[in-house]
Amino acid sequence: MYSEEEQSRFLTVCDSWELGLFSTFLFTGFREQEVMYLFWRDLNLKLRTVRVVSKPELRFFPKRWEEREVPVPVDLAQVLASHPQSIDSPFVFPSPTGNREQNFLRRCKEVATRAGLDASMFDLKTFRSTYATSMLRSGFDIRTVQHWMGHKSVETTMRYLVPAQDVHDRLDRIAIPGKTETISAKVKPQRAGRESRSTRKASSAS
Repeated sequence: MYSEEEQSRFLTVCDSWELGLFSTFLFTGFREQEVMYLFWRDLNLKLRTVRVVSKPELRFFPKRWEEREVPVPVDLAQVLASHPQSIDSPFVFPSPTGNREQNFLRRCKEVATRAGLDASMFDLKTFRSTYATSMLRSGFDIRTVQHWMGHKSVETTMRYLVPAQDVHDRLDRIAIPGKTETISAKVKPQRAGRESRSTRKASSAS
């Protein structure tokens, strides 16, 4: 999973085309082929949804033939609304010749290098695990995230999840209802008592 700092540094150095591309990876959880074959007609920016649909004429079919619609945050909808669109190509992220772009990974590593990040640690699949973990930590249930990612089972979705690194900071913000003052009151005298006993022992020894 990419940290928030890594995401920020990465996206900050993107040009407008790259910003649209990698924001889509980050906020849809789409697979590489699903982004590669994304058409403008698959976007509904008013409803803020993006669809994964078959393109038989291009021999593209979603994994396990499962088409789906994924809601996206308003920031991504705005980025895509201003994304450059070619009148000669149906692709959202076409190659310079208007065909499907096949160099997403190379572009990813180039952006990481510009951002001063370790390019060897950046790949397209990690955007997908970042999406899954971020959605769950934002409060969405795992069944919903499973559907958005196009997984057959919850177990597959769980394999994308990354354990939290700041567990103690987050746990320390949880208080026992109605008990905080009582606990604090009990803890302080105990510490004072231990200090008193230590002091008494020192006095006896002298």
